[in-house]
Amino acid sequence: MPDRHEPDSRFVERLEWQLGSELRRQRGSNAHRSTFRALKIAALMLGSVGLGAAAMGASQQLQESWRRELLEARLEVQLQLAQQRLAVQLDAIGLTRQQVEQGVVSDRELLYVELQIEQAEADATVLQLELEEIRLTGREPAGELSSPLVDGRDFVSERIQARMAVARRHLDVRERTRERARQQVDLGIASERELQAHDLVVTEAELTLESLAKQLEVRQAYLDEEITAVEAELRLLEMEAENRVALLDRRRQYFELELERFQDVIDAGAVHPTAAAQMRTQVAEIDAELRLAQQELEIVRRELERRAAER
Repeated sequence: MPDRHEPDSRFVERLEWQLGSELRRQRGSNAHRSTFRALKIAALMLGSVGLGAAAMGASQQLQESWRRELLEARLEVQLQLAQQRLAVQLDAIGLTRQQVEQGVVSDRELLYVELQIEQAEADATVLQLELEEIRLTGREPAGELSSPLVDGRDFVSERIQARMAVARRHLDVRERTRERARQQVDLGIASERELQAHDLVVTEAELTLESLAKQLEVRQAYLDEEITAVEAELRLLEMEAENRVALLDRRRQYFELELERFQDVIDAGAVHPTAAAQMRTQVAEIDAELRLAQQELEIVRRELERRAAER
């Protein structure tokens, strides 16, 4: 496809033919004057092509400027909303503390309110980082582990670190909640089944934090030029697949135990058999998802090994 900024070839051919005709027709005493006039016409016509190219370039710059303003405006609104949510939750925590002191609610409720505040703070931090990146680049924030630095600043790692702070707090809350469940089991006021459910939630929180920590490691390895951009993204896919495999395996184990307990209740005639069928379907679905995740992990690892061997 021809470049829109270059004169059309047919236009150039016609222009050359017109110039040749003009020169042949005006040979004689006025040849110099005619030649000058023809060349002037050619210069004007070619100049108009150049002006058209410049106009298109200016139009593109305006579009990019408009897009940048739109991105900034959108993020500014999102940041304001996140800050408002944070302000509301900060007001709410005072009331929750009073309720805990009065014995109206347990201190566990206070833990979850504090966690919501930290999540809101992290959301606001990430949005602020994205807004700063847009103002520097004029483009959508780059979230890939292989994204380049922006004026020497690593926005990718900064956003990961903000999310890690919340993930640590989330894990801490889940572990404390599980510990309370274990104490209740020891006292006989809660079942082992409830404790296993808390174990599953803690596992998910642990995997989330571990994944973020690994992302930082891969990011640094890319910046240190130890791995290529493609390898960095493949490592991310590997981590995601590993987490899915680990989590789905734990879920399958949990629901298989649930199915065994459920079968005992069915055998006792307390629950209709269709309930067990639904539970078996759920276990089968988790098992299918697990097999798929294992296949994805195998494919990614083979590709990583192939690229490592080619080095």
